Amino acid sequence: MRCYDLTDPESRVVGKVLRDQAAHIGDIVWLHSDDRKVTFARAEAIVNQYARGLIAAGVERGESVAMLVDPSIDSMLLAMAVARAGALFTTINTDFHTGFLEEALAQAQSKLLIVDPEYLPRLDKLPSLAGIRTVFTIGEAPAIKAIAHGDVGQWLSLSDEPVEERSGWLDPVQCWWSSGTTGKPKGILHSHSSVLVQCTAYNREYLEGEVLYTCTPLYLGSAWSGSLWTSLLYGVTAAIDARFSVSRFWDRIRHYKATQAFTLGAMHILLWKAPPSPRDTDHTLRRFVAIPMPSDLIPKFKKRFGIAAMSQGYGTSETFRVFDAPDDDSDKTGALIGTPVPRYEVALLDPNDLPVPVGTGGEICVRPREPGHLFLGYFGDPQRTLDAWTSLWHHTGDMAVQKEDGLYYFADRKKDYIRYKGRSLSMFEIEQVVDKHEEVADVAAYGIQSEELESEAELMIAVVRRPGASVTAKELARFINDEAPYFYVPRFIRFIDELPRNAHGRIQKNELRDEGVTADTWDRESTDFVITRG
Repeated sequence: MRCYDLTDPESRVVGKVLRDQAAHIGDIVWLHSDDRKVTFARAEAIVNQYARGLIAAGVERGESVAMLVDPSIDSMLLAMAVARAGALFTTINTDFHTGFLEEALAQAQSKLLIVDPEYLPRLDKLPSLAGIRTVFTIGEAPAIKAIAHGDVGQWLSLSDEPVEERSGWLDPVQCWWSSGTTGKPKGILHSHSSVLVQCTAYNREYLEGEVLYTCTPLYLGSAWSGSLWTSLLYGVTAAIDARFSVSRFWDRIRHYKATQAFTLGAMHILLWKAPPSPRDTDHTLRRFVAIPMPSDLIPKFKKRFGIAAMSQGYGTSETFRVFDAPDDDSDKTGALIGTPVPRYEVALLDPNDLPVPVGTGGEICVRPREPGHLFLGYFGDPQRTLDAWTSLWHHTGDMAVQKEDGLYYFADRKKDYIRYKGRSLSMFEIEQVVDKHEEVADVAAYGIQSEELESEAELMIAVVRRPGASVTAKELARFINDEAPYFYVPRFIRFIDELPRNAHGRIQKNELRDEGVTADTWDRESTDFVITRG
């Protein structure tokens, strides 16, 4: 392991990091996927070849290059090559096709597209190519009607002599698109500096021989922040799988001999709810960053799977890590996120941008203590960038509470924090209560517009039962009433087969809200159910 020195801001360029690691620890394996391994030295050589190919294809400094790709060694090296050529890469959602893909390409404002062969035929079905003029595939692929394409493999015959870095530390390097759980996706633009500095915010105690495992898509941020950029900076191995699988997760950990893993949303909850296996502790994983994980579940998860360390925290795609929590806080209750990382000034603000008292929920707002730590803005959307910055604070859209112990606890998404009869209700907290029922496999809580006041919402939950379960809406409502304050009892309960989720496992509540109160929804006010207070 060799941690690259970021003290000099001018050194914060991703290509400079790779070149320096290749010179000092060139024989160390950097990227590992299935049975393929690439050392830092070999990665540096391939990146130079790819960069020459991109420059020959007309890629210019400062422009964006679109990538419709799955996680792989070559997609990572191509992203590095785009950066070395002085451009920025933007990763497109691989679930998109037809009009969705056309719109995404238009938002990317790219002339050149790098695409995995399996996604190439989708271009034939687009209404237009949205400005794409040149296409390269990662590997050979049959011709399509929409546009001619080349194979990036041809660039591997080019010289691997060093290509001069064309970017500075504050230049843009990467744009990914928010998951869109609360609205239209935003293009989140980061500099070379911000993607590198964020790696130092994690309390992970990297050791020699570390292997960081990732299995989330490249069009979202977790693979990059949790593994790829971090492994580059610390000179350790990144193990790459294209997709998350509940049934194969621990087998893949064993295959790579992974020592650290990073999951988001429901991924780790699904692992917990999988049937126990005699091999649950038969693996090399010593640290698991699983966010968010209910505090009372952490010690149980660690014991069942034999995990030595599990840490919590909080961050966004714009900020990366804002709060960091110690590994062992099993005695704490609620969604502990810890204390602010040193590189940010943090405040919890009310709708008027005034600080809230201790014990009261407020929006998490941040500002960097030095340049090059925060994202650059929303790509192609200056108004959205300005809207997120008021009173000299970047507003994350998330709520938290600071308690008397000085620690911070996550409350909810600001847009997922509903107001009803004068109370602010956290959907996150309600979901935690419902999830305690032994017959509940999955749950989403959200607001339905109140008929009484435009500013308020009725509480609704969508529930997935466990196989063979028969719990009724009335029984579940009584359970909630017994376990939590009476105002946590939803007005509406709907049982469904599966919750809509994105690739991170985050619930797409927009879809549930749009469906609204359906014919099969239980309405508490149309029944004889009586809420018990106190």
